[in-house]
Amino acid sequence: MDDHAHAEAFGPTISDGRVAGDSRDVEARAATRPSGAWLRDLPAILSAGLICGLLTAMFAISAAALLFSTVLSTHITLAIGICLFGTIVLSAVIALFSSCPGMVSVTQEVTVVTLAVIAASIHTRMFATHGEAETLATIIVMIGLATAMTGVALFAMGAFRLGRLIRFIPYPVLAGFLAGMGWLIVSGAMAVVLGAPVTAQSLPALLEAANLIKWLPAVVFALVVDLAARRSGSPLVLPLAIATFLLLFHAGAWMLDLSTAELQRQGWLFEPAQDGSITLPFQDNPLAQADWAIIWSEIPKMTALLAISAAALLFASSGIELSVRRDIDLDRELRAAGFANMLAGAGGGAAGFQGLGLTILAHHMGAPYRITGVLVAGVCAAVLFFGETLLSFIPIPLFGGLLLWIGGGLLVDWLISVSARVSRREYLVVLLIVLLIVTVGLLEGVVVGVFAAAALFTLEYARVDVVKYAITGETYHSRVEHDPDDQSYLRTSGAQTLVLRLQGFIFFGSVHKLHRRVGECFAKPEDSAIRFLVLDCRDVTGFDSSAVQSLTKICGIIRAKEGRLIVCGLKPPISERLNRLLLGGADAPPLLYFEEVDQALAWCEDRLLHDWQDRPSKHQTHSIADQMARALGHREAFQTLQPYLEKIELAPQSALIQQGEGGADIYFIESGSIKVHLNTADERPVHLRTLGPGTIVGEMSFFLQRARTASATAETAATVWRLRQQHLSRMAQVEPQLAHALNSYFLRTIAERLDQSNRVVKSLTD
Repeated sequence: MDDHAHAEAFGPTISDGRVAGDSRDVEARAATRPSGAWLRDLPAILSAGLICGLLTAMFAISAAALLFSTVLSTHITLAIGICLFGTIVLSAVIALFSSCPGMVSVTQEVTVVTLAVIAASIHTRMFATHGEAETLATIIVMIGLATAMTGVALFAMGAFRLGRLIRFIPYPVLAGFLAGMGWLIVSGAMAVVLGAPVTAQSLPALLEAANLIKWLPAVVFALVVDLAARRSGSPLVLPLAIATFLLLFHAGAWMLDLSTAELQRQGWLFEPAQDGSITLPFQDNPLAQADWAIIWSEIPKMTALLAISAAALLFASSGIELSVRRDIDLDRELRAAGFANMLAGAGGGAAGFQGLGLTILAHHMGAPYRITGVLVAGVCAAVLFFGETLLSFIPIPLFGGLLLWIGGGLLVDWLISVSARVSRREYLVVLLIVLLIVTVGLLEGVVVGVFAAAALFTLEYARVDVVKYAITGETYHSRVEHDPDDQSYLRTSGAQTLVLRLQGFIFFGSVHKLHRRVGECFAKPEDSAIRFLVLDCRDVTGFDSSAVQSLTKICGIIRAKEGRLIVCGLKPPISERLNRLLLGGADAPPLLYFEEVDQALAWCEDRLLHDWQDRPSKHQTHSIADQMARALGHREAFQTLQPYLEKIELAPQSALIQQGEGGADIYFIESGSIKVHLNTADERPVHLRTLGPGTIVGEMSFFLQRARTASATAETAATVWRLRQQHLSRMAQVEPQLAHALNSYFLRTIAERLDQSNRVVKSLTD
């Protein structure tokens, strides 16, 4: 036991200002208790330990009746020993190592049902060829081995911090499993009450008087307990109901003058063993008599117990966390339950884990202490060694009623009420799992349910469009700002470039939509044909092999139209895989790869401009005089403007503007290219725009009179002309018409850039 567990052994624990408890009074008292306050709460601890211990023992005995409900029913005392021994170990160990003081644990019905199914399978296979002693030993060893395997699996999950795995189990599968468990528990309860399993052929016999008077009290008890518990919410409902049932039963037996032997003969009480004591599972060395070949063949079914126990444990722990309003470490609960099951399995005990209802009851009674769970184990031990008279005192319908209450609650919650919490398709999966569990088997139902849920998820996920948005080069341009004539041409010819931003995992269920969409785009008439398809994969998490094959087909479609496929933004592992599959060989499809979509768009724009036969810039010089003449609409504009300008020659990678510095200058780019970028905290600058000849930079600070919002660096050798703010003010006095034309040019440039951004936003939101 670690230091934290030792410190909490006899004291409440406060987590985030809250004390483990379910009432505000308990929290308020516990928050101010000194470390030795458990002595003051000793009466509450003793009463909680006694009541929870007796209830835990009764639940364990009920589970024992379920364990051998269809086979080996004459060995009920052995089944009780198996379940009680497992409960004792689970309660003591988990109470000491749990992250929540006051945790009460028990052999659970959901695990016992699985063990009962395996036991029935072993009995069926060995009945005709083996003796009863050998069959019994094989079942005992199977139970211990399955419990120990469950413990190892749970401990490993906790050690590797896999408590979060509960989030990956499909909800319909868990709902179907719990509903199926409810049905198995209900059918087991009826078998316990009637002394024989209920089948389709034996259903009419349920209405016979001899059977009716046995199962009807169990059903009434379950209904009364459920109704009272839902209406009152008091944790004392179950103990009072059990006491009332016992009083009425024995009063009726006394009035009818029925002896214990007569009640046992008529099936109202369990018949005790020949020696009158409960049998422990590790007596008579069952390891030497077991048929290990049969046990190994049942290993696949035991794996179902691992999954069931892990899922149910995590659900129970989450429910306890919400009910007692205390943070619970799920990984620590897995380790505690794993260690406890390994010890229980070593002695032949049945598997189990933290009990939701019993733990809440202990906290309701003001006993959120580790010693409470130890006392529960002590009470169960007393029942195991000195409580054989319980079998001659507690009626079988009471055990059946407890099982009906548990199983019926699971059916109501997870077969009926769950229909309002899931979609129609998911509910069909729940019904499918329950139907298979009832007609075929537990393992088959869970496995088919997992596949059905996976298929449903695939169908639903396939409906999500892998194309997050589609936009053409008419509105979506690269960050390279070209000459005004080139910019105008790119807007009119931009329809030849199509950008598809993909999202999610591209797999066989969704890639066909992309394939069909690309086929439709490239089937358009020649005058509106697409030349370049850019797949922006920044939001893509992966491709399956079917998606890769579809990309190959898309490449074929594009190649037939003499186009190019460009992929950008792929994560390195995905790009390496695609490069191996799509770029290897002489007949490789026409695919290009860029890291960023801006690089892809810039390449497309360069190709479009290169193929423009009548491009004006081919026949024009890039002198500042020509640029000013086109911008200001006056042939002699530069001669008039030159006295106000200052020429600057920039070497490659030299800084023109520094982010954060003051300055009110604007620059005309005559030649070269200027890259505008934003410096960030992670030292990776964000590329904002690349400006070429005939454009301006620095206009924001020039007009807003504030510090520079971005940096500008020469990508190549460049020539720029600087206009200072004070020179423009002097120009407005000396050359007002020129100043007006220059301001109009500035405003037009800013408006065009804003319009470009607006058109991109509009295109993405349409």
